[in-house]
Amino acid sequence: MALITRRAVLQRAALTAGALGSDTGSVRALASKLTGQVITPATPEYESARLLFNRAFDFHPALIVRCAVASDIARTLDFAQRHDLRVAVRGGGHNRAGLSSCDGGVVIDTSMMHRVVVDAAKRVAHAQAGALTVHVDAASQRHGLATTLAGCPTVGIAGLTLGGGEGVLMSKYGAACDNLIAAQLVTADGKHLTASQATNSELFWGIRGGGGNFGVVTDLEYRLHSINEVLAGTLIYPIGRIAELVQTFAGFVAAAPDEMNVVGQVVVTETGPRFQMLVCHCGDPAQGNELLKPLRAFAPLEDTIRLQSYLQANATINPASAAAHFQTNVVVLVLTDDVIAMITSASSHAPPRMRVFMVPFYGAITRVGVSDTAFPLRTICCELDIMGSWSDPQGRSRAVEWVTGLRNSLQPFARSVYVNQLGETSDALVRTAYGANYARLAALKKKYDPANVFRSNQNITPGWQVLSE
Repeated sequence: MALITRRAVLQRAALTAGALGSDTGSVRALASKLTGQVITPATPEYESARLLFNRAFDFHPALIVRCAVASDIARTLDFAQRHDLRVAVRGGGHNRAGLSSCDGGVVIDTSMMHRVVVDAAKRVAHAQAGALTVHVDAASQRHGLATTLAGCPTVGIAGLTLGGGEGVLMSKYGAACDNLIAAQLVTADGKHLTASQATNSELFWGIRGGGGNFGVVTDLEYRLHSINEVLAGTLIYPIGRIAELVQTFAGFVAAAPDEMNVVGQVVVTETGPRFQMLVCHCGDPAQGNELLKPLRAFAPLEDTIRLQSYLQANATINPASAAAHFQTNVVVLVLTDDVIAMITSASSHAPPRMRVFMVPFYGAITRVGVSDTAFPLRTICCELDIMGSWSDPQGRSRAVEWVTGLRNSLQPFARSVYVNQLGETSDALVRTAYGANYARLAALKKKYDPANVFRSNQNITPGWQVLSE
C-alpha cells in the first residue's frame, strides 16, 4: 500500500488542473453536452464530492462528472481520452484500494443513476449502476423479493456485482454475479452494448467477476427470489476464547445448510480480542433457532438474532461507516488448527481497531463451475479479510504493519484472493485472484479495451488473442 503525502497529491492535482485550466472552454463544452453535472476543484461541492469511503485515500481528481444518462458516460470517456486523462469509475465509492478515484484525472460518478424498477411477476429487478444495495433491497422487498447483494447497505451494486458479489444470501442463491441476467455498458470507444447469455455472451462471462475492466456498466438486471422475513442478528462473545470459538464456528459452517449463512469476525477492542458471529437464516425460523443452539451454548454476551424483514436485516447486520483503513485478504481451503493459531496469536498482540473477518464459501455459490463465470471462488473455502483502521498517522503505520504481518504469516495456507476486498493491487495479486480464468480475461480485455483506458481497478493486462462472440 503506497503512502502518498498530501503535498505530493496536491502537486500532482495542481499540474493537471492547471493544464485543464488553460483549456476551460473544453470543460465548458463538455458540461454543455451533459444531462449530469461537471464538478471541478473550483466547484463548492468538490471537497465533499471527492471523498471516498476509505478515508486513507485523499485523491484530487481534475474533474468529477456526475453522469445522469449513458450518453454522459460516452462523452466523458471521449473527453478524458482526448485530453490524455486517467479515468476512474465510481458507484458507491467503497473500493478498498481507493480505485474509484484518482489524482488529476476524471472520475465518472454514476451516483445520480440510481433508479430501480421491479417486475414482481417475472421476479426481476432493473437497476441503474449508481444504485446502492439498500436501493435494490428496498424496491425488491416491497414485493417480498430479494437477491444477493452486499451486507453493507451503502455499497454500490455495480462494483460489487462485477467483482463477484458476496452477501448473506450467497449460500442459498449464489453470488451477486450469479443472479445477473443482463447488463448494459459503455465501452472505451463510446459504444453502448448489451451483455447477456444471448448477446455478447463472452463479455457477459467476463463482467461476472472480471470487474470494471471492459467498460462502464450503466444498467443491471437481476434475478429475484422470494424472501420476506429472515432470522438474523449477531452473537457477541466475551473477551478471549478466540481459538475455541473460531473452531466452533468452523465446525458449524461445515455442516450448515444453504439457508444458514454465518460470518465470523475477531474484533480487537481496547480490552482485548472478541469473537462475533453474524447470522442470517432464510429458511424456517424454528429450524434456524434449532440450528443455532450450539452457538448459543457458548453464552454470548449479546444475542440480537430475531425474526425480521430481510430489508432490515441486511441494512443492520454489518453496518459500516467511512473511515481510514487498510484491508487485504487471503482465501484458505480450511480453517485448520495452524490457521486458527495464527489468527489467535496475532489478535492477542494487536492494537485496537484491528479485525479478521471470516467469510465461509459453501452452498449455492460453490455449485457453479470455476470457468462458468470469470469469478473463480467456487470451492468450499474461507475468505479471511484482514483489516486495520486508524484516526492518526501513527495508527496508520501500526495498522498496515499488523495487517501485512498476519497476511504474510498465512501465505503458506493461501489458495487465492478476492478482488473486491483487496486494499492493494498488483499484477501478481490479480493473476492470483483469477487463476485459470486470467488468460481468457486478458484476451477479452484486448478486444474491448486494448488501450487499457479502464485501468483504475484490479487491472487485467490486455492480452493478444482475439475472441469472437
